[in-house]
Amino acid sequence: MIQKKLRVGITLTSVFLLFFLLVVLEAAPVKIKVKLDNASIKATKAIAGRTLVRVPLNTILDGEREGDWYRVQYQGASGYIHSMNVEEVTGAAAGGGAPGMTTKTQPEIVAEISVRMNESTKKISREKKYDEAIDSLWPLVAKAFTIIDKRKEKELATEIFYWMGVAHASKGDSMSALKEFKSMYEVDYNYAKMIVRLNPDPRIVTLTDQADKEFRGLITEYSIEITTDPKEAKITINGEEIGLSPEIYRTTSPEVIIEIAKEGYKTIKDEFFITHTPFEKNYPLERAGRDFDIKSNPIGARVFMDGKDMNAVTNCVLPVVAFGKHTVRIIKQNYSEWEREVDIPIGEGTFSLSVSLTPISYKFIHKWGSPASQIFKNATGVAVDNENNVYIANEGARKIQRITSDWKFDNNWGEGGKEAKIIKSPGGIAIDNQGNIFVTDVKNNCVFKFDKNGKYKIKWGALGQQNHQFTTPTGIATDSKGNVYVVDSGNNRVKKYGSGAKLLRIWGRRGAGDGEFYLPTAVAVNSKDEVFVLDRNRVQKFTNEGRFLAKWGKVGTSDGAFKSPQGMFIDKDDFVYIADSGNNRILKFDENGKQITKWGSSGTGQGQMMNPISITVDARGYVYIVEKDNNRVQLFGV
Repeated sequence: MIQKKLRVGITLTSVFLLFFLLVVLEAAPVKIKVKLDNASIKATKAIAGRTLVRVPLNTILDGEREGDWYRVQYQGASGYIHSMNVEEVTGAAAGGGAPGMTTKTQPEIVAEISVRMNESTKKISREKKYDEAIDSLWPLVAKAFTIIDKRKEKELATEIFYWMGVAHASKGDSMSALKEFKSMYEVDYNYAKMIVRLNPDPRIVTLTDQADKEFRGLITEYSIEITTDPKEAKITINGEEIGLSPEIYRTTSPEVIIEIAKEGYKTIKDEFFITHTPFEKNYPLERAGRDFDIKSNPIGARVFMDGKDMNAVTNCVLPVVAFGKHTVRIIKQNYSEWEREVDIPIGEGTFSLSVSLTPISYKFIHKWGSPASQIFKNATGVAVDNENNVYIANEGARKIQRITSDWKFDNNWGEGGKEAKIIKSPGGIAIDNQGNIFVTDVKNNCVFKFDKNGKYKIKWGALGQQNHQFTTPTGIATDSKGNVYVVDSGNNRVKKYGSGAKLLRIWGRRGAGDGEFYLPTAVAVNSKDEVFVLDRNRVQKFTNEGRFLAKWGKVGTSDGAFKSPQGMFIDKDDFVYIADSGNNRILKFDENGKQITKWGSSGTGQGQMMNPISITVDARGYVYIVEKDNNRVQLFGV
């Protein structure tokens, strides 16, 4: 307790001692030497104040410092002398002035001031050297107050203050200009009013008028009303928070620094000078960004932006994301990481981004059929319509089996399978956007078309090598315009048909070169209507007119390699799925041939495969695989 009291006592003593030293040091007497002849000792601390007495050059005085002034006594007069007229001296220097110095006459002082003032006005008006002019003019103030002729003294001092004000205003320092103009009025009001009428510059007119009103007490404080669009923005003036807009602020100083802040908008910092009162200032706020709506399929993915975890999962809205480019990364387990640079344009409203995530891990969900089952017989193809109904082509009693979107057999479709009995040995199967179903028949060497209810509509083709003929047609696909592409495997070509089975294009011939085929097995079309053909152990990519674009693949068991692949499908996001029949697996690629994932192994168990021959993906992302040797269809999901 005693120690605590001692500490408190010591602390209070220290504070008192510091205060005492500051006061004593400020008021401590010092020796000062007068730098200008006839320097004025004023009755008050005012440059334009009443002169009590004048002091010769080099006079040594005892003074007490009070801000920019020294309190002195000379020849019985007690008053104030400005620091610009004197300098503090110590030691031998206090003994007297330097020898050889001469005192200038009054005409010489007036002439010197006039010459230097003319030089300074030239720097202001012509050379725009405002700082040099101010440095040159400031010492002239003290010289002007050494002039004995009171009228001349006031006129010169008034002009000096005026030109210093003009220089400050010209360089954009309105506050300093206002101070000089007020000093000008303090020295000689009437002469100052005459001077200012000679300068029509609007900036000078405004500032001198403002200084006049302050000098005469017509302005004692400034009022500024601050509004923003939109309202309720936080207002900070000179570092002090004053409230939300709209707000009225009062101050004795016309120089203010205003900061406007509102969530979702760019912060405004404005330094300006109030020229009249009351004053109104409106700030239209500019949005700093916009809400960013991020959706993913599937939902529940974590969102990162510019390397930062946003603590949000899709689907979500990130509030007020800054305009411009951002790196967006979306992560979900069992899906490929999605990362892109996203440019959020300037504008109003919510900016939206929709992302389809790519599965990289598939798990077994369900199966139909088995090696010993009679549900399917020698199944060869699978396709899905826009309503997620699944169609399986096989050689059983029902050549086309239909499974509904809730994974139940539809035994009534196609009149219980009667319409499809004309198919002898189905190969591939495809469905267009209208729900029409196309099936290749490898033994009849033709293509059958059925409507969405399973009713037979038309067939075309026959055995042969002519343009209208086929030899073992296998794969089949449709594009966005309803055109049909058929793999004429035995003739090593692809044929394109329009409505009504009109032949539009044929390309390909036997060979291993680009655009050539050797017993091609499958065809698929992406969202850009580009055509992909599965040819032996490679994938070739073409325009829909048959112009070769790219290829990938090789023989083998490694990633990106195939062994007698039979089936191919392209989903809505343009990912390419290959039924790698000889390796009993599924490979998934992007549209440029980069492998995304793979799954499957040899066997009859769940997730295992034996000779997968056809594959399709519905709009929900479920994968259906036909296994010829296991006599079944397996369903996979993420």
